[in-house]
Amino acid sequence: MRRIARVSMLVGVGLLLAAEPAWADDTIGASPPSSIDELLRRIRELEETGGRRQRDLEHQQQEIDELRQQVGDNWLTERRAEEIRNLVSDVLADADTRSTLMQDGMTAGWSEQFFLASGDGRFKLQVSGLQQFRYIWNFHDQADKYRGGFENTRTKITLRGHVISRDLTYLIRGNFARSGGDFGLEDAWVRYHLTNEWNVRFGQFKLPFNREELVSPAKQLAVERSLVNESLNLGRSQGIEFAYADEANRLSLAFSDAGQDQVGGFNLVGTDGQNSRALAEDTEYAVTTRYEYLAAGSWGQFDDFTSPVDEEFGLLLGVGAHYQQDEFTGAFSFGRNEERWFAWTVDVSAEWGGANAFASFSHHYIDDPSFGAVNVYGVVGQAGTYLTPKFEIFTRFEWGTFNLSVADFHDLYLITFGGNYYFDGHDIKLSADIGVGIYAVESPWDSDLAGWRTDGNSAEPQVVIRTQFQLLF
Repeated sequence: MRRIARVSMLVGVGLLLAAEPAWADDTIGASPPSSIDELLRRIRELEETGGRRQRDLEHQQQEIDELRQQVGDNWLTERRAEEIRNLVSDVLADADTRSTLMQDGMTAGWSEQFFLASGDGRFKLQVSGLQQFRYIWNFHDQADKYRGGFENTRTKITLRGHVISRDLTYLIRGNFARSGGDFGLEDAWVRYHLTNEWNVRFGQFKLPFNREELVSPAKQLAVERSLVNESLNLGRSQGIEFAYADEANRLSLAFSDAGQDQVGGFNLVGTDGQNSRALAEDTEYAVTTRYEYLAAGSWGQFDDFTSPVDEEFGLLLGVGAHYQQDEFTGAFSFGRNEERWFAWTVDVSAEWGGANAFASFSHHYIDDPSFGAVNVYGVVGQAGTYLTPKFEIFTRFEWGTFNLSVADFHDLYLITFGGNYYFDGHDIKLSADIGVGIYAVESPWDSDLAGWRTDGNSAEPQVVIRTQFQLLF
């Protein structure tokens, strides 16, 4: 039966081929097949030709699909690129809108400090701040042996910049008092650069005397400056200062209302030039000068007392002097009451990769009509080294003597040791130290700011533990 069906099918196909010769492939003759074998051969050729055409069709379809996919991907890529270009354009336009605060192109941003500036560079205002938060614990061998507590030691706001020209700069700084929180003016001055080397400054500023006081409280080695410095620095005053600076030399000469008398805590001279009135009874004249020689390194590395591990070697030598004479009032029967105050200091600072050292000597002489001649001497020596790129240890020694004809005081001997961890340089810093008074800390040297109390003839040494977190921005 199958054979008969196959033969019948072949006969039917043969008849169709004979009736429709154009349906066949061009390679097949138009004449009808002469035999069954010829018919079978033509059928095989048709099958092969159909297979090739099917493969060609599939290949063409594949090429079409690939081309369509490629065109589609390119279109998506171009579309994404166009979207990204539009997004960038929008961001730049928004940034330009935000930075353009006025029609003249005033800009704002952050570059070490927050700032506002005119587009032409003629005006600039920078805003910065300092916060020092401490815990202090104190022990001395007197009544009320133990004291401890927290405080915001310093909370300062500073405005600085230039006006009209980069040669005319200014600074205004105030501090919230740690007791009571009242805001008080510390610095307010204007400086004009006469040449690349010479400048003149007028207003209220720190008198150019000793290096330890001139270095910012945010950039000290220990938690607080030494007790010698707290008693023997000249503080701030109002006046005018001429200054010279080149690659290796710096010289300052200031004429002011007076030094801030903190010598021994007794106010023997009784002057305070900070925030004083022009006609206040203070001094006939006061002159302060300081000279520094940069033997090695750069000026910038001596803005602080530390030396990071990658810093070059630097050596700085300094000397300062101050002289003032008070006004005559005729209030005493001694014939005059013109207290005279002469002070001088020398210091040396060395910094090299990961280590630092500093030493200073100071002498103050006061000729007072009531107490006669007063001589005060002080020595400070400190050094530090990094144990890791962020952790530093240090130690400091202090000695001071106060010679007053009407009173006798023990000499000051004090040692401090501690460490600093620099999370981000001085901007974010954690400090801790321990101070030990080898002998009594008497009234000429005590300092509540530094955490030290008067302890008289103590049988045991006074001990102070201080920790501080600092934020500088």
